[in-house]
Amino acid sequence: MKNINGKRVFERNDKEPNPDGDYVLYWMQTNRRFQYNYALEYAVGWANKLGKPLLIYEGLNCDYPWAADRFHHFIMEGMEENFEYAREHDLNYYPYLEDEHDAGRGLLYELAENAAAVISDEYPVYIIRDHNKKVGPKLEVPYITVDSNGLIPLGLTDKAPYNAYFFRKIMQRNFIDCFTHPPKKDPLDELENQQTIELSDDFLAKYPSAESHLSNKESFISSLPINHDVGKIELQGTRQAALGKLGQFIQYGLSKYDEHRNDPDINASSGLSPWLHFGKISEYEIVDAVLDHQPEEWDLDDITFNKGSTGGFFNGDPNVDGFLDEVITWREVGFHFAHHEPNYDQYDSLPDWALESLEEHKDDPREYIYELEEFAQSQTHDEIWNAAQTQLREEGIIHNYLRMLWGKKVLEWTPNPETALAYLIELNNRYAIDGRDPNSYSGIFWIFGRFDRAWQERPIYGKTRYMTSDSTRRKLKLQQYLEKYGDQQSLDM
Repeated sequence: MKNINGKRVFERNDKEPNPDGDYVLYWMQTNRRFQYNYALEYAVGWANKLGKPLLIYEGLNCDYPWAADRFHHFIMEGMEENFEYAREHDLNYYPYLEDEHDAGRGLLYELAENAAAVISDEYPVYIIRDHNKKVGPKLEVPYITVDSNGLIPLGLTDKAPYNAYFFRKIMQRNFIDCFTHPPKKDPLDELENQQTIELSDDFLAKYPSAESHLSNKESFISSLPINHDVGKIELQGTRQAALGKLGQFIQYGLSKYDEHRNDPDINASSGLSPWLHFGKISEYEIVDAVLDHQPEEWDLDDITFNKGSTGGFFNGDPNVDGFLDEVITWREVGFHFAHHEPNYDQYDSLPDWALESLEEHKDDPREYIYELEEFAQSQTHDEIWNAAQTQLREEGIIHNYLRMLWGKKVLEWTPNPETALAYLIELNNRYAIDGRDPNSYSGIFWIFGRFDRAWQERPIYGKTRYMTSDSTRRKLKLQQYLEKYGDQQSLDM
């Protein structure tokens, strides 16, 4: 990695490499792909520097927060794909699946005992953030995490961006430099030491390879101590599925994106967030593929710094411009915020104006109050809200625009903002295939004023943005959506 992308590297301890180590270890935590992966590229570089082979470890425990069939299936589908790819290309790939709580305890540290250095993924939220903080001091070799999350390196910002406008200015100043220093398509092609790594019989007896479980997912998952009520979904957790979804969006959705992205019946959104979340596809690949659909005469020289405004930066097809602002600015602002803000998921991380305004209206009367499980089972009086929650519960996603209304109504129908936030985090992380992600935390906290501005003051909402189902019904095409997801048992008050 050169130039600006050096700001992607985070040294988690000050240890020296072990010259007697058998390999360099890459711990694949979030970027679960072999292509376009800065962290894997960096691990290959370390292996070549030390003259060692590379061992790639990808694991899945069963005690992660919100563990459920839905997430296990999606991740294991990707692991199976990785296993087949590794076998075809003679890679040292070790997949591990925990079959009971704590069965995998100590695995990483035993692998690290025979490693010259350990490289992993930088990720600013959820359990990965805690892992990276705790692991480094416990290792006797270098522990380095590398940011492969987006185009704009996390190290480029020095504080949490308080709105998209602020971050967009940073993005605009650095886009060309970042885009023209992409991750390598196939970093493993440059690995010099191709020696096969044999893990010891004692190690494999204690931590057996996941090979047999990957081909028998249904039976294996059904035996685990995880939530079986949140079932698998139709989306496949593979890189191949991600590339297919990207191609489908470019062919059918991109040309309609600017005008129709908010219409559920037209469904012009990309739908790529599940695969981005689990690292099956890189943001660079998406941006590069979409830029290929600018007008023929367009090139990078047409880009102009626009002081953080949404229009007039890419200066091409408005559909392309609008989509790229979503996938770069609005996606990545949440990563940078969480990177700098330890309390990214806490109520008190909201901007002062929002906290003050919500506090002033905390005791405003609510016409409706619902409990968490009433929300979870789509048991409100509002058919649009119920439909959105039904889509989330059954398919693991919500249409982008309806997600905003979904969140705003929970704020209105709970006793106070703190309860609303707790419910939204629980519902999102329990059901959303792309939950537990900086971008999904951005969406939840936007409901309460993060990355937004003060609006006209209203009961309950204070100065946070107000949304209604009636205005949504007038604004959007919803007939097919409600026919598909409509809750026939809605209270319909």
